[in-house]
Amino acid sequence: MSNQLMATVSIGYKTYVMPVDEAVAVAKALATAESYDTKYRPKEEGDTTHHVYAQKQQNLPSVQLMSYETYRMAKLAGHP
Repeated sequence: MSNQLMATVSIGYKTYVMPVDEAVAVAKALATAESYDTKYRPKEEGDTTHHVYAQKQQNLPSVQLMSYETYRMAKLAGHP
């Protein structure tokens, strides 16, 4: 992983860092994924329902490039 360009992938409120090729693979996989939700309902009202539907475009992950030097400095800094 020496001098490799890195990328951050933000999904919801969480951000992950990984090599660019992996970040692109994650973005491609999530771009074609469908959304899944459950809605709790008591048994008397028909029990919990499950829903699969096309995702909205604004739910796609954000991918940004990061230099390997920035990655190394952030790794040295560790958990805030």
